[in-house]
Amino acid sequence: MTEIETPIKQLPSIDTYRILTLDNPENIGKLKTACKRAGHEVVPVYTIFEAMRFLETKDHVDVIVAAAHLERESVFEFLKKVRDASSHLHGVKFLMLCAEPGPLGKATSSTVEIAANAMGADKYILMPVFDAEELMREIAELFPPIPSKEV
Repeated sequence: MTEIETPIKQLPSIDTYRILTLDNPENIGKLKTACKRAGHEVVPVYTIFEAMRFLETKDHVDVIVAAAHLERESVFEFLKKVRDASSHLHGVKFLMLCAEPGPLGKATSSTVEIAANAMGADKYILMPVFDAEELMREIAELFPPIPSKEV
């Protein structure tokens, strides 16, 4: 069963999200830590099967952060499944992340970005060096600001 990891600290001044992260076990640690440090709940998964099994429970997630290059699986298949899924996933934001790519990842980045956007990804990010703060800004930009409540 997929475990939901709670934030390391809850920051009162920011909007917090539940983020499903899909990446290889070797890479997911940085992503998971960055999200938790920013006050977000994290649902780490390592395969498309795990991700879909969690999403089919209708448990709420605000955003999916998926690695652009998965071992033995296609992130595009996953994106298509999410976009073709039942209505409870229609508002879920999908961010495709290409962090610390190798030579092939760098060479194909613009093509992957075009395909990701055409298939319904909300954002594609190329990060030659993983930057947690930039990733958190990119996630926040997916959502309109919530007006502050004045008493």
